This record gives sequence, structure tokens and C-alpha cells, in this order.
Amino acid sequence: MSGSRAIAEITLVHPELVLTPTIEAVPEMESELEYQTIAGPGEYYLFFKVTGGQFDRFENALATDPTVSEPTVIIDGGEFRVYRMRLTSTERLVLPKAAELGMRVLHATSGRGGWIATLEIPDVAALRAFRAHCLAKDVAFAVDRLYHPGEDKLGSAYGLTPVQRETLQVAYERGYFSDPRGASIEDLAEVLGVSSSAVSGRLRRGMEALVGSTVAR
Repeated sequence: MSGSRAIAEITLVHPELVLTPTIEAVPEMESELEYQTIAGPGEYYLFFKVTGGQFDRFENALATDPTVSEPTVIIDGGEFRVYRMRLTSTERLVLPKAAELGMRVLHATSGRGGWIATLEIPDVAALRAFRAHCLAKDVAFAVDRLYHPGEDKLGSAYGLTPVQRETLQVAYERGYFSDPRGASIEDLAEVLGVSSSAVSGRLRRGMEALVGSTVAR
């Protein structure tokens, strides 16, 4: 992967990572980091786009989530909401280090027990340095995919998040789209390690993204 910028899809896991208690309590909801801004020295406001339909349960979980405070809905789009929240501690905040190392955060989406971050990286050395930084903060770090721009046809070309792409791939491989079906929603949920409602939501949103990027055009 030398000679040009590459794309790294990584999973970050720690119980104190932002929103992790809420993500674990309501796994059918999908949260995507929109952006973050500095509220003051060592203080951050984070903005998340949340989908999945279970907003009451999500907000009930938010109320007892120690990783954030002052959650506020700033956009209610019906099927999605954008929340502004104050980060209560920067102890596990690792993405600013990625920027310091010359990386660009393309996506950060809840999934796989933590956060899936898609980063544009200048070289593997920077990725290794970021990994060392995460491990120093006791944040589990796993590289799921490493590729050059243009190689991820299913994800980037069709607007899929990593979790949606993974769910669609598993559904296809297990015969969910076959007639007769080779797998049920419950079967997919067992393979992916999430609830049936989470799988259903990811499939629906993934198919919506695919149709919107192909047939609807």
C-alpha cells in the first residue's frame, strides 16, 4: 500500500468510547459521527446522525450514558435525527490523533461492538502510529480492510456504510435474497451477533442506499 494514499477501515472498541453504552443498549439504531467541534479547552461537542426508528429507546439510553451530556435534537428528519452532545471525557477520544498523523476521517459509524472508522491514510506507517496511540489508551484496534480508492465498488460507489455493506454481503452469501430463501433475518442476526431488528434496519437502509444510487438515478 505504498506510493499512494489508501483507505483503512478499522474497528475501535472500549466500553468508555463515546456512546458505547447507548449503542449496546439499542443495537438496532445506527449512529454516524457527522462532525465535532471544540467547545473550549479540552471540551468537545459531537454531532451524530442517528437512524433506526427506536428514538424513544435511544433517548432513554442517552439519559444514563456517562460518555455524553446535554444531548439535543437539532434536526428531526422523521426517519433520522441529528443530535448534538457534549463529550464528558477526552480520555478515550482518539480520532483527533488520526488528523494529527495526516489521516482524513471519511466515516465513523457505530457497529461491531464499538465504532467503525473509515480513514484515508498517507501510508501504513501513519496507521501503525495511530494503532499505537489507540492501544496506549486501552482502545482495542483492528484493521478490517485496507484498500486503494476505487477498489471498494460496493461501499463508496453506492453510499453504503461499512455496517450496511457487511450486512448485505452476509445476506447475499447466506441466500437471504434467494427464492426460496436460504436464511432468515434471525439467521443473519446470529451470524452478525446483533438483534433481528438491527439486521432488518440495516438491510432496509442498505437497500435504500443501493436503489437511490442506481435505479432511482
